[in-house]
Amino acid sequence: MSDILAGSGFELGIAQAAITTLATILTIGIAFLVRPSAATLYWAFAFVLAMAATYGVVMGDLSDNETLRRASLGALLGAPALLWSGFRAHWGLRPHVWAGPALAIASAVALALAPSQAWFVWGYRTAFLAASVFAGLFLVDWMRVPARRHDRLLLPLAIVSAAFVVVGLASFVAGFLFPPSDGDDFVLQRMISSIGMLAYVGCALVAVVGLPARDAAFSPNTGGATPEWQRFEQTASERLLRAQMTAETWSVVYLRLDDAIDIRQTAGASAFARLSTRFEEEVRATFPAESDVVAPAPGSVVALVPRPDATVRESLRATLERVPQLDAAGSLPIRPTASAGWAPATILGYDLDALVYTAREAAVLASEKGGDRWERVSATVVDRLISRSERR
Repeated sequence: MSDILAGSGFELGIAQAAITTLATILTIGIAFLVRPSAATLYWAFAFVLAMAATYGVVMGDLSDNETLRRASLGALLGAPALLWSGFRAHWGLRPHVWAGPALAIASAVALALAPSQAWFVWGYRTAFLAASVFAGLFLVDWMRVPARRHDRLLLPLAIVSAAFVVVGLASFVAGFLFPPSDGDDFVLQRMISSIGMLAYVGCALVAVVGLPARDAAFSPNTGGATPEWQRFEQTASERLLRAQMTAETWSVVYLRLDDAIDIRQTAGASAFARLSTRFEEEVRATFPAESDVVAPAPGSVVALVPRPDATVRESLRATLERVPQLDAAGSLPIRPTASAGWAPATILGYDLDALVYTAREAAVLASEKGGDRWERVSATVVDRLISRSERR
């Protein structure tokens, strides 16, 4: 029986090596090189660790090197913690990147130095439980913000993470109820964990490659997933969720400098950067103090405003009137103006992504109409978005 299970375990090891190799190539080639950041770097490290550890397990099986096999099995369990660190960095949270290497080293040393098979099985179950804790921490962070829960790229990983926690806890408890008597029960557990790791790596790969690729697709408009934007997204989503419960009047306003490309080309990148900074400061000064304001990209500003329509309208007028004064010295070759899109939550709902998307489209429409004006989201804006989706 143990020979059959061992043979199946070796085949699973080969499959695991193949998928971790593919995951490493795709993460580095698509995620990290397209959107280099701390998050994509930690994800790349996680898959590199998983790939190297899986190769170590396979080599240990082929050469009957038990120490290498055990150490590699332990090192492999540090990958979920590194993946968790990457997602926390992606969401603008403290990544605690030390956790992955610490767990990998501790597990590898403990399993390699286990004095007997029974101690090794207990060590593996404990290390597997510790790895499942980080899958659970990812699940907690994912559930905290509605925007994350509604992200379809993260849903498969959230489901398999929940299963990871259940299997890790069940395996640890089973060690007390059914103490290991021979190697068969451990080989069976290793097969189950290997199958689970294949599913976990596959779901993680979808999120790790999909999120940076999607951010890159929207980077010309939103500036990508900068830490400032991530913090704004988290805070704004939570505030909108609370506002939805009481049907409060909230709005998202998207403001953008007109002729931004021409200003940058004629005045230079430094002058445009200074103008963008003053533009953001002006928005912060004219909108209510309790508004959340962020600059997703140079020349663009997004504001979440918890005030009635009359207040939003007055703030928009004041901002657009003061934008030309940002170049009081006349140093720019083009007189700066701005266009704005206004998306009220009471009409469009309280989903942040939808509000920002429609407000941005309204700002584009205002700019196309000559600029130096604001446009409230209307049927015209919605029709433009629908037509664009149908053309894709």
